Amino acid sequence: MCGIFGYVGASADLGTVVLSALKTLEYRGYDSWGVAIGEGDGIQVEKSTGKIGGATADLPPSTIGFGHTRWATHGGVTWENAHPHVDPSGRVAIIHNGIVDNFRSLRDGLEAQGHVFSSETDSEVIAHLLGEEIGQGADLTTAVSRTFARLDGLNAVIAMRPDSGELVAAKNVSPLVVGYGPAGMTIASDALALGPHAERVMYLEDNHLVRLSAEGIDVYDRGGMTELPAEFVPIDLGTADAGIGDYPTFMAKEMAEQPEVVERLARTAGDAIDALAREIDAASETFLVGCGTASYAAQTGAYLLGQIAGKRVTVVAGSEFQYLQHLLSPRSLVVALSQSGETADIIEAMLAARKRGARLGALVNAKNSTLDRMVDVRVHLMAGPEQCVLSTKAYTAKVTALLLVAHAINGQRAAGERAALTAAAGLRTLLGSPDWTANVARIATAFHRAPHLFVIGRGVNYPTALEAALKIKEVSYIHAEGFAGGELKHGVIALIEEGTPCLVYAPNDETRTDVLSGAMELRSRGGFIIGVGSQPDAVFDEYIPVPDAGVAQPIVNGLPAQLLGYHAALQLGHDPDKPRNLAKSVTVK
Repeated sequence: MCGIFGYVGASADLGTVVLSALKTLEYRGYDSWGVAIGEGDGIQVEKSTGKIGGATADLPPSTIGFGHTRWATHGGVTWENAHPHVDPSGRVAIIHNGIVDNFRSLRDGLEAQGHVFSSETDSEVIAHLLGEEIGQGADLTTAVSRTFARLDGLNAVIAMRPDSGELVAAKNVSPLVVGYGPAGMTIASDALALGPHAERVMYLEDNHLVRLSAEGIDVYDRGGMTELPAEFVPIDLGTADAGIGDYPTFMAKEMAEQPEVVERLARTAGDAIDALAREIDAASETFLVGCGTASYAAQTGAYLLGQIAGKRVTVVAGSEFQYLQHLLSPRSLVVALSQSGETADIIEAMLAARKRGARLGALVNAKNSTLDRMVDVRVHLMAGPEQCVLSTKAYTAKVTALLLVAHAINGQRAAGERAALTAAAGLRTLLGSPDWTANVARIATAFHRAPHLFVIGRGVNYPTALEAALKIKEVSYIHAEGFAGGELKHGVIALIEEGTPCLVYAPNDETRTDVLSGAMELRSRGGFIIGVGSQPDAVFDEYIPVPDAGVAQPIVNGLPAQLLGYHAALQLGHDPDKPRNLAKSVTVK
């Protein structure tokens, strides 16, 4: 979850360089930040709790340094727990992304030897272990190799030793990318942070250990420490602008980009869509795997694949996949949905599927990510960088891709493209209407103080209801839950009180009559009904009109909830881009 960045090369104002890179990575964690540089043979550290904001690092120029932006796992949000961590001798510092599962036993052993720790983190153990190795005469490369082999769990570690002018790094599942540029070598947890510095990049594999210096890079097989070739590729961050532009927040920008994302997929992804369609058609069974928002996109896809293509698929949460992996065979297909392509639960699910001999597919936004590199077939979502922690445009891209795949299986890809373009036009109309967006903002203002909010939908709009509830609660912190409309009488309706806001998806399809009946039941018990659909109804206390997009309705229906959550968050004084306790690219379990 944490963001890490390192540099070694020509002398530079590394306080500014590293902080700038960390701001790009702050979506991965913003509980605290820290920068360390080499100063002679010593290490100078500056760190702080909270978001980076307009912070500066008052550090002298240096040829080597690194930084870290933290999402807390072990220990609270304190200065002591912020990275980087330095070993007791002051010769080596580390930054770390992941969780050392066996840190307690390692720490107990070190404390028995007299080591004193200054933080509660699992990460500081790594610094002390490296210090022990170096104190016994090991160079940094050997020290990292030996120490990393002792760590259990999914981890990425960068160690810095200024007196030898080197950074040494290793990883297990947690991502690392090395950059090669005219000023020197860089390394980060996301290639996005390397953009200003690198012309070419190398995506590290789990068996790699790398040593970076001003002279270049040495790559080793971590198992036997044999040298490997350094295989760089041109850096490819896509054509989308990663900056915020004229928008007040990244969330506002990324919501506004959704029509273009849908159009791009419909017009340019045909070959990839056909390839995935062939895999699904040939498989004995297909599993769609996702976490959070991606899992709701997968559930939407299950409805679309069933209704359009007559394909039965099984949707599994990434964290639960291990308990169903015994169902796989070499004729199975497992398709993962991921914006980052680095989600730990997803990567572990795909590794388990590969061991069972299953074919692997992906809907993934980040090209060259771990997921992208490991699968047999993929559809690149082409949504561009998603900087807001909440997923908006990547969710819409996933639903669009699954709509297109369903039609391609049925031999009607052109019909799917027309449906997607109709939905894109609908989104563009809504986003371009000041009256419509003002109406949504007004409704959000009306309920933003409510302690609870419930969302109902039926059929393909049931997973839309689940995603709507997630979007509202993760950005506004209002307790929101989504339900299948037919389940109200099976317990859910006991939660409704006078004035409880209830968002109701009432599309112009076969579910409308039944879902309106459920809305009436909610209203009769005091619910305040906010209807979303192409036609108003007397049961609605408030109405958010959306175009009728037919089979592509889920693409359109995601937007109202995104905007409702966004405006509720603004009313409550929350930062929509960086909600509390959350981080994007969940690389820990």
